[in-house]
Amino acid sequence: MSLSIHTAVVEESAKARRSAISHSSLRRYRFRLSDISKAPLHDFPIRDEILCQYLPLSSEMNILEVGPGSGFTAFWLARLVHSLTLMDASAKSLADLGKQFRHSRNVRCLCTDLTRPGLASQLKQRFDVAFGLDVFEYLVDPANCLRNLGEVLRDQGELFLTYPNVAPPLGDGVTYFSEYSEIESLLEQAGFESWEIFAVRLRPYPSLVYRVLHEWPLRVYRRLRKRNRLTGLLVYDVTWAFQHRKKLSRFRSPLHLFWLALGAVMRLDGDIFTREPATERVLGRQLVIRAWK
Repeated sequence: MSLSIHTAVVEESAKARRSAISHSSLRRYRFRLSDISKAPLHDFPIRDEILCQYLPLSSEMNILEVGPGSGFTAFWLARLVHSLTLMDASAKSLADLGKQFRHSRNVRCLCTDLTRPGLASQLKQRFDVAFGLDVFEYLVDPANCLRNLGEVLRDQGELFLTYPNVAPPLGDGVTYFSEYSEIESLLEQAGFESWEIFAVRLRPYPSLVYRVLHEWPLRVYRRLRKRNRLTGLLVYDVTWAFQHRKKLSRFRSPLHLFWLALGAVMRLDGDIFTREPATERVLGRQLVIRAWK
């Protein structure tokens, strides 16, 4: 399919989807006062900003999240959608999530390998949206991953993936692509009818705020503690944050207050991210893949 024809298909599909989305479409979550002490501990969820900015959701949707990490995204998202399924290959991480969401009737957890064939038969459910935030780069078999995700989506369902497409040693993932056509080929083989692939980057003002108030202090902190670089396939339960979660939980409230203030300051100038075409260069960029059945 030529680029111009494919672009037209994407635009027509997008119009149809927009008309099907409820008027109660959700653009951004609202942080409650009680969340300061109850929300799962997390590093500043810059990835959630991409989700809020580029993925329209509605309260009628059934959602699948791949690689939920600490569960912070699931924490606020579960309030806004009909049902939420959390899937991870880490049994330890899922056990923690199961405890966190034991009182949430619309949340279920499933421990499985996303790259193994037969995911649809395990889930026994079709979803309106399947998404993964900074997970795709850690999957050793992206072809099977996309095929599985395509099979669990309903007709017109959407796949939403965002990840740093960075080759080692700069990146710590195992999956990356040098050409735009490589990603397109995998999406087509997985049965998707249309898609758009673009890069996002922080706009100048939020980039400055994020660098000064988040990245620089975090870099200093990491130098002060012993840090062994992780190699191979990364799952959440081997990260430093997961292994020290009980100790860090003492700082949950002040950290959440800080993240809340940081996010508000970054949004003073409008949207945090801007999108850029990725057809000419995909390597070394933060990519967003949106694909539809």
